[in-house]
Amino acid sequence: MNRVKIFLFLLIISLNLYGQNDCKDAIFVCGNSGFQGISATGAGQIAEYSPSEGSCFSAENNSLWLKLYIKTSGTLGFILRPENTSLDVDFDFLVFGPTATCNSLGQSIRCSSTNPALAKLQNNTTGMTGQDYDTSEGPGEKGNGFVSWLTVTAGQSYYIVIDRFSGNTNFSIQWTGTATFDDPPRINVQPYSDVLDLEKVDYSGETNPSVSFDLTKNTSIIVDNQTDMAVTYHTTSNDAILNLNAIQNPADFKNTTSPQTLYPRITNTKTGCYNWISFNIKVSDKLNFPKTTINICDDQDSNSTDGKAQINLDDITASIFENQNLQNLTLKYYLSRNDAETETNPLSGTFSNSIPFQQSIFIKASNKTASVAIQEIKVFINPLPEIKSAILVQCDTDQNSNGLVLFNLKEANSVLTNNNPDLETLFFLSNNDALNNLNALNTEFKNTSNPQQLFARVTNAKTNCFSISNLTLKTNIIPESTFDIDPVCDDDGIEDGFHLLDLTKSNIPITGSQNIAYFSTENDALLEQNSILNPTAYQNEIPYDQFIFARIEEGNDCYGISKIKLHINKLPNIETSAVTNICENLPFYKAHLDAGIIELSTINNFIYSWFKDGVKVPDATSYSLDVNESGTYTANITNSNNCTKTRTIEVSGSNTANIESIDVVDLIDGSSNKITIIVSGKGNYEYSLNAPYGPFQDSNTFDNLSAGIYEVYVNDKKNCGVVHKTAAVVGAPKFFTPNDDGYNDYWNIVGLNTTENRNATIYIFDRYGKLIKQIHPFDLGWDGTFANNPLPSDDYWYTLKLADNREAKGHFSLKR
Repeated sequence: MNRVKIFLFLLIISLNLYGQNDCKDAIFVCGNSGFQGISATGAGQIAEYSPSEGSCFSAENNSLWLKLYIKTSGTLGFILRPENTSLDVDFDFLVFGPTATCNSLGQSIRCSSTNPALAKLQNNTTGMTGQDYDTSEGPGEKGNGFVSWLTVTAGQSYYIVIDRFSGNTNFSIQWTGTATFDDPPRINVQPYSDVLDLEKVDYSGETNPSVSFDLTKNTSIIVDNQTDMAVTYHTTSNDAILNLNAIQNPADFKNTTSPQTLYPRITNTKTGCYNWISFNIKVSDKLNFPKTTINICDDQDSNSTDGKAQINLDDITASIFENQNLQNLTLKYYLSRNDAETETNPLSGTFSNSIPFQQSIFIKASNKTASVAIQEIKVFINPLPEIKSAILVQCDTDQNSNGLVLFNLKEANSVLTNNNPDLETLFFLSNNDALNNLNALNTEFKNTSNPQQLFARVTNAKTNCFSISNLTLKTNIIPESTFDIDPVCDDDGIEDGFHLLDLTKSNIPITGSQNIAYFSTENDALLEQNSILNPTAYQNEIPYDQFIFARIEEGNDCYGISKIKLHINKLPNIETSAVTNICENLPFYKAHLDAGIIELSTINNFIYSWFKDGVKVPDATSYSLDVNESGTYTANITNSNNCTKTRTIEVSGSNTANIESIDVVDLIDGSSNKITIIVSGKGNYEYSLNAPYGPFQDSNTFDNLSAGIYEVYVNDKKNCGVVHKTAAVVGAPKFFTPNDDGYNDYWNIVGLNTTENRNATIYIFDRYGKLIKQIHPFDLGWDGTFANNPLPSDDYWYTLKLADNREAKGHFSLKR
């Protein structure tokens, strides 16, 4: 029997897909394998699109709609081959896209309605190829049956309408080009297998039985670890293909026939691609027994571990048949198969097993439509957990102690379960609540009396068998004790009030049989949770001041909870570093150093000691210190808590500048005059011209200077003094006007230093090179005459010869 029909998107379809004649019901094209055995029967609604005037296509005759989603870009074509090759068989097609919707198809982008007989073609195939260039052909004798394929882009969608204009035959489609579609979901079930088939027994005895099937048992097999999949179940293959009439409650589906074939559809919720298969459900005509082994628990009597119990047959029946409708089923129990076969010595109500831990009984079942069945049922009697009594002893150290404190009930588990990992505990206020599993307590429980008895329900997780044990809560009222750890200074490099501390230095006394654990809060100490894992290197959680709680135990009993006071002392509040200097050129100059206390009103609250280059300075115990030697000075400042912090002051040597030279750039035609001061010395220097008190500049070069005499000042930024020197910038006036008006009546070189250039000589020539005048820079200058005769307005040339052998030449104008 063909049990499983797998709908791969080879889409082997030999059935009529009624309802897919319209856009809204278009078949999703998934995979690139093509279609075979497709039929197009019946016409859709031409109103879905409006053919333009002169269109190759006017009406649907027998149509089929396909929808394509493009996964990868490329070219898209296809070849449609009718199974009947007669030229009287005529298939046409339309293509819409790339953003077409059923409500807005627009005009077709490809169209072919060529009649192969009228066009006298060799065959009746049609489609889109890369060898054709027209986008529309037909109707009638026009065209060759093929149009140009499409260039498509990932993410686009297209509709293809296949129409069988004449003839009666199925057809196939082969996809061509480089574009691809999304793949359909896979179904890893072999054809004709019965892996998905479901079979149930009917115990009702009815002639046409209908029972409830949970179809969703097959969902995980169908999906098989694929993601983004939805599974629906249908009663016909057509509904599965068209995604119609899904079974509303597949977990409780009642068959209408037996056997009955159902069709699950698996759909990729992201791509819309789907696949479908079939399987059978069947109501068996033979009685069988869903369970043949039953586990019960030993009685909660004087011996709960002897493997004997009162067995209730009604409970056995309910367990075997899982609350099925047994109204028309006759059931009888026996201690042996022979008794069951001969129907002698039947059991009824309850009975006590004669074989400890495992007792076989035989069930005989029959109804009017099924054959009689006898089945051995093995009943396993599981022992109850051993009953244990436990005591939890807690401490109460509050000032107003009343013995009512928090208990961590889980601390009793090791005793109640004997450390058996299969046993679980719940706690109750009464034995009745424990028996009925009602009103279980939170494991963080505050007792209401001292002592107080609770009831522990101890359950074996494997057998679900339980017993009730007693748990006694007792509180020791102990006076509160507080211990101290010597305060530490906040000297770990970050002054934030946090520091590593050794809690064991609190020296809390304990005996050799006792142990101690440390906790950040009293609640944690009471509940024995979140203990401090490394008490010898504990960093406080509250800055500067905090209490820690130490729990002393003997066995699992609390013998005291003590407080440990932690305190972190602050360091002196100072500025930790500074720099200054001394002046080596000033023997009596001293640098004034201080310890950098930020709150000056507190300077008398500290002890000071000074060091130079690591060596203690004798008798230096004051807040400040005056020094006249360079070096690294440190001040140790100690507060009343004996916490010390160090201030470091770097004292460097400085002195006034030594002006090595002053470089002057002048008398260069077309360039700016400038001077550059070259100095040496230990200081950090700044410079000014003609301004002994500044402003000063960091650059030792001055640009764009006029000719003249300048006083250069060099200042030590570390206040060791100012030095100066005179410099001259030489310049030649561009013109003069010797008209006896008192302005520019003489021409001479300006800016020559009287000391350095006393031997300088200036020669004046006319434009023909004739020497007109020889003057010195200290003279009044040339008055514009030659042999006491005024010379005319004109350009004249000069040559300046300096004592250092420099020579400069230029020209100027005489204007009258």
